[in-house]
Amino acid sequence: MRPKSILAVLLVALVLTGTATAYNGKQLAREAVDIDPLTDQNGEQYALTTDTNGVVVVSFIFTRCPDVCPMLTQSLIAVEASLTDEEREDVTFVSISVDPNHDTPEVLKEYSERMGAAWPHLTGSMEELEDVWSTFAVVVEQNVIDMHVADYQPGEASVTVVDANNNSTQHMFAWSGWTATNLMAEEANWSLNTSVSEWGRMLHGINGVDSPSDWSWYWELNLWNETNATWEASSVGMDDYDATEHPHLAWMPSTSNRSDLPEPNATHASSVSVLWPNGTTAQQGIDTFNAYHITEGALTAASVNRSIQDSSYGHFLNSLADHDAPEDYSWWWNLYTWNGTGASWESSNLGMDDFVEPHHIAWAPSYVNASTIPSPVAGESSDETACNGHGWEMGSGASKHCMCDEGYTWAEDDQLSCVSETTEDYNVGHSTITYILNDDLEPTVAWTGDNWLVEDFTADVRELLEKEQLGGNTTEVVPFLPLTMTLGTLIMAVVTVRFARSPTNEG
Repeated sequence: MRPKSILAVLLVALVLTGTATAYNGKQLAREAVDIDPLTDQNGEQYALTTDTNGVVVVSFIFTRCPDVCPMLTQSLIAVEASLTDEEREDVTFVSISVDPNHDTPEVLKEYSERMGAAWPHLTGSMEELEDVWSTFAVVVEQNVIDMHVADYQPGEASVTVVDANNNSTQHMFAWSGWTATNLMAEEANWSLNTSVSEWGRMLHGINGVDSPSDWSWYWELNLWNETNATWEASSVGMDDYDATEHPHLAWMPSTSNRSDLPEPNATHASSVSVLWPNGTTAQQGIDTFNAYHITEGALTAASVNRSIQDSSYGHFLNSLADHDAPEDYSWWWNLYTWNGTGASWESSNLGMDDFVEPHHIAWAPSYVNASTIPSPVAGESSDETACNGHGWEMGSGASKHCMCDEGYTWAEDDQLSCVSETTEDYNVGHSTITYILNDDLEPTVAWTGDNWLVEDFTADVRELLEKEQLGGNTTEVVPFLPLTMTLGTLIMAVVTVRFARSPTNEG
């Protein structure tokens, strides 16, 4: 083929193809979403159609989610941080709840502030959100959400420790009366006066109010009897008190009236109440157990020495099993989380305060190869029959269900089987979906789960910004030529081909 003919063919090909767009996530071709305004974490109305700007990232979460949602939120925070100032001006992040019965604006505000995600977190009535989920082709599996919440048992959590000599041990979580009292006092800024004797640890004072030396009264430990809805004196000391079985405890002078103790807040997973001699009361509780609580509980019960420092950024571990992390940060104590789907340890991108309701975590020097940390569940990695080999089992008894791998979902009416997904609907409960919408609110890219790479997701956002000529992109090249120009270019190309083939132009 002659040079002019080649030029014509290339020109036609360029016009027909335009500029190809390649995304790392799943590319979609959907109509623009049109949903009614929802309520954000500040109690104000928020509408995607009027309150968003440029490219829009829409994620679906629920705050009681112990694993996927916190990881997803932190990954999106990293995406946002990866963008330039100009790019951030044209990218809007929005999170929509799939658990409206629990995720009130107040709950979403606490979640967004705790996670450090300042963007809108939206909720609404079940009817309002069902329309939103349908619009985004999201199938919300409420029973999975409920099982996520009901299934979590802190007593089943464990902490694996790999020391600086590469020796590993596993410790089950324990929540004794002392651990509960100590950590609640830390959160409430109460000072404690305690001593340890052959009978165990004893509490002598709270906030400077010490029991008298003549034992005319002493600080008495009480437990909340949920069956009778009454406070009862504990028959054991705080070291032997199992606060996982009786999560609400109270301290009061032995001469006081138990009826003056405040009832525990039902929303607290565990709490400590105090009745002072003058009749005033105080109460401190935690709503969810996090990796800090699990670490302290397990290592206190196992008598493992450690130093955990509190800072403006949260708690961090600087010494474990008598090994201090060096000041030059040549290595540090790293937090790992057990990925049941991949049967492997992964470095956590959450701090121990933000990692809520963990099942199995590990602490190891940062130079340790995660693949060498022992599995916390015997035989889990070798069970190829569970969930048809496409997931792992979670829970026990009637609440036992599969956590299916990405691309798989439950078989019909069988929560212990995982089959390949055959539709474009995305199940939210054991997984989740995040969309990237263009400036016209058309879902353009979909990312499932939370195991995607921040750099890949960011690249898709930037690709769409460039296509939409946003975020500082001012390229003069038009991706798709107007129809009249396209036809004119095609005619010119055909003329060029004919001209090249004319006898008068040969030789």
